[in-house]
Amino acid sequence: MLIFDAHLDLSMNALEWNRDLTRPIPEIREREKGLTDKKDRARGTVSLPEMRRGVSVSVSRTQIARYVKQDNPLPGWHSPEQAWAQTQGQLAWYRAMEERGEMLQIKDTATLEKHQALGRKIRLKTLQLVMC
Repeated sequence: MLIFDAHLDLSMNALEWNRDLTRPIPEIREREKGLTDKKDRARGTVSLPEMRRGVSVSVSRTQIARYVKQDNPLPGWHSPEQAWAQTQGQLAWYRAMEERGEMLQIKDTATLEKHQALGRKIRLKTLQLVMC
């Protein structure tokens, strides 16, 4: 069975929150202690190592940047060009994670099968560690 998270803003967390999602959650939270620039600092959401330990290891590559007009009270970027540029930075982060081997983009049946094989390997390794 495959479980997909279709709205997980990994790149936004990495870039706007300056979180290194390749690190364990406790390390990310420790690094954010004392920071007050964002409301939920030191209350990290997810990290790539923790996702691998769980069931949901497939996510949609979300890119998010809202353009807001001057009278709009929502947070966002002040021009469409800024919002577009922000999403391109997020796309670059996903590509960098793929190049590093942290992620695999599912493009076709072959990469889906590779993804499933990697998931089985990770779950087996985790199970072996738990049983030791």
